[in-house]
Order: sequence, then structure tokens, then C-alpha cells
Amino acid sequence: MKYAYASKTGHVEKIVRKLGLSDALKITDGTETIDGEFVIFTYTTGKGKVPKQVETFLSRNAGVQAVGGSGSRAKSHADTFNFAADTIGMQYNVPILARLDGTGTDAEIDLLKDVIETL
Repeated sequence: MKYAYASKTGHVEKIVRKLGLSDALKITDGTETIDGEFVIFTYTTGKGKVPKQVETFLSRNAGVQAVGGSGSRAKSHADTFNFAADTIGMQYNVPILARLDGTGTDAEIDLLKDVIETL
């Protein structure tokens, strides 16, 4: 399986590193291409929106199989926690592998590693 991710504050990038996905494609402007099936990791921007570069990337690359999200449960973001992952999951009819707060706990990362190994 291939992996792609977008990271604004560095949380998603840290998750990808913790998962040991050193060959994951970093999405910077959405014009990147990935061949075949892939899992995408993203953050939520604004009031619960999918980042523009992620929308562009997904529109240019068929094959998304699952999504993982990072967000903040802080009071100012709690009502839109991981909405981008939810939106991608619904829009592309793919499972949401994780809805992590920040970089996730060690236990959440270990569980996510197990899930990824089954893909």
C-alpha cells in the first residue's frame, strides 16, 4: 500500500513518522501524483474543511482506499474535530482508520500500525 499525507502544523507528519512510513508522499500543493491504491492522512482546516491541496490531490489521483485524520479536541475545534477525515470517508466511501487528537497517543499509534499492516 502507498501513503500520502498533508501536514500544516507538523502533527500529521509526526504521525506518519511514528508509523514508520518513510516513503509516504508529502502533499504540498495537490499537484503531486501517486500511482495505484493509497491511504491518505490529513488535518482539518478552517471550520471543518478538507484542505484545498488535499481536495486537489484527491481529484487528480484515483485509488484512495482509506483515510486517517489529525485534529484538535481543544474547545475552539471540538465541534469540527477531524471533519476532513469524515468528509473524505463519506465522499470517497472509504473507511476512516483513525481520528487522532494531535499526534495521537502511543496506544493509538500502535493500534493504527496494526490496522495498516492488514491493508
